[in-house]
Amino acid sequence: METIELSARNAAITDERSAMNVFPSPSTEKACDGTAGIVDGKAANSSRSAGTISEAAAAWAMQMRHIGRATLERLGVGSGTTFFPELERKCEALFFRYPGGWKARAIPDKAFVAGKGFKLSFWNIDRVLAAAPSRIYLTEGEFDALALVEAGVSADAVLSVPNGAKERAADAPAEQKGYEFVDEALLAGLSGTKQFVWCGDGDGPGLSLRADMVKLLGAARFHFVDWPDGCKDANDLLVTDGPEALRALVENGALPWPVAGLYRMRELPEPAPLTLWRPGFPEWESKVMLAPRTLSVVTGHPGHGKTALWSQLWFNVVRAYDVGICVASFETRPKPHLRRQLRTLFAGGLEKDLTEGEIAAADAWIDERYLFVVHPEQKPTLEWFLDMAEVAVIRHGARIVQVDPWNRLEGARERNESETDYIGRCLRTIHAFAHDLNCHVQVLAHPAKMDSARRGSPPSLEDISGSKHWDNMVDQGFVVHRPEIFDGSNRKTEAALYHRKARFEELGFPCKLNLDYSLAKGRYVSTDYAT
Repeated sequence: METIELSARNAAITDERSAMNVFPSPSTEKACDGTAGIVDGKAANSSRSAGTISEAAAAWAMQMRHIGRATLERLGVGSGTTFFPELERKCEALFFRYPGGWKARAIPDKAFVAGKGFKLSFWNIDRVLAAAPSRIYLTEGEFDALALVEAGVSADAVLSVPNGAKERAADAPAEQKGYEFVDEALLAGLSGTKQFVWCGDGDGPGLSLRADMVKLLGAARFHFVDWPDGCKDANDLLVTDGPEALRALVENGALPWPVAGLYRMRELPEPAPLTLWRPGFPEWESKVMLAPRTLSVVTGHPGHGKTALWSQLWFNVVRAYDVGICVASFETRPKPHLRRQLRTLFAGGLEKDLTEGEIAAADAWIDERYLFVVHPEQKPTLEWFLDMAEVAVIRHGARIVQVDPWNRLEGARERNESETDYIGRCLRTIHAFAHDLNCHVQVLAHPAKMDSARRGSPPSLEDISGSKHWDNMVDQGFVVHRPEIFDGSNRKTEAALYHRKARFEELGFPCKLNLDYSLAKGRYVSTDYAT
């Protein structure tokens, strides 16, 4: 690949007096089919087939680049002499036509110069725009583009960037990188192209240029060629392996630019099966299952037993599967209330009836498996809570994380952010936490205040204060409801757990599970199959 730094200084040095005009004037030019050559300093307009390339220039192109005279003339390449500041002398050169000017490459010495009026643009752009092919091949240099045509690729479908690949700041805007010519070409008609095949170099600057072109041209239609070991570009492969190998690779071996997040079925890895936990009621069979890497929400009217029931269900899971749990209980105090319930569940009797030995055994078991989140100033935020939960999961092996209730977390809405958007953002963060750390996260949330007509009915997930996202963004949704609290002066203990939502069939299905709270045992019992 040939590169040239096209500075204004070089363009100013070389003008009409230092180079003979090797291309026809607009009045005599026939699109890309004709050019004017220069031989021994004498300018002459000529047809495409005669007098455009000197014998020496044609011989050099064939010997060094394996590019024939016909290909050079087909792409409008001329030969002549011009002054090269880098060489400090005039010498023979190959000339490449660009809109408004030209660019020359000295032969046999390697040097470049651009004529006055030269403007950065794709080389061969006019021909490609006129043909409007569905697939366009892009190279880093004119000789690589010529190599593709020599190999049999259509001259109407080949472009070269004007100045090769150079080191550029990765975060520099397009105009600072000199890519305005790409935007101009897209506006001129290149945007209708269905596929771009990048045939650039595999070195550092070449890969940087390729990454920039992906952004400018769009990943969806961007393909690229991965050259064989030992070959650095298209012209190199033409020389080493021949035209058939080059054409076969660029036409049939181009790879689609990988797009993260889009896969074919065969490319998707097999997911690990869900680890399932039974919540401790054999009567429920598989109607309700719990699992890590999922997010659940529980709602219910205040005083209907959300905390008590789910403390029992999670106790059953912790005991049966020997997992740890992290509880942020902002309304029910860990001591004495949660401790009393956990002691009762562990020992099988009410706390007041336990012996000192039974209490000691229960407390030791609780300490090994339960962690409690308590903010020093009673003003926890979601970010702080998740920081604590991360420590519990990673350092202490907790598999269950519970926040009770949601409204005790300090809000952190951004300016102009609606409550719905805020809740959605929070739930996405929590769900990602559960998935990434392989734990179950459960949020207990109060419903919004309901009118008197609905106050005796179980709420839905959409009734949770703040957002409908509580229904559509969680994996499981539960409602705890007591149809009656008192019957006259008598306390009623009937309750129901509504399984409102299960995203995955392994987690069960929507159903109603009837319960009764046993005052004598200090726990809920199932009444669905009571005799």
